[in-house]
Amino acid sequence: MSEYYRNEIHRLQQEKSYLLTKLGQSIYYQYRIGQVYSEELKDFGEQINELDQYIHQLSIKLSGQDATQAWRCQCGNLIESDDVYCSKCGENTEKAEEESQTDCDTCGTSIVIHSNFCHVCGSRQSQG
Repeated sequence: MSEYYRNEIHRLQQEKSYLLTKLGQSIYYQYRIGQVYSEELKDFGEQINELDQYIHQLSIKLSGQDATQAWRCQCGNLIESDDVYCSKCGENTEKAEEESQTDCDTCGTSIVIHSNFCHVCGSRQSQG
């Protein structure tokens, strides 16, 4: 019978961990859209943003691309320098490449000027 209790406690702890993870994801989403007002939560969000940027930089290095050559289509797909069309959405990349770039409002990553979201940190962009 004690084995049953140990297993049940373990199952409940896993369920609690899952719910805490979902809570954290929800709070991080609120941070990204600017609806978190606690300084402690903002600090956690900023730390996660820094990790996202570093992960993005390492991903570019892993793919063998120079960070200045790597850019993304409006749909978020990574575009190679010799691509004429986006392999994900079919957008003409030559036209898109001519558009000016801007920096993400949150993390500062270079993104296409009309992007709704940053492909690194996921934050919604102002369309000012």
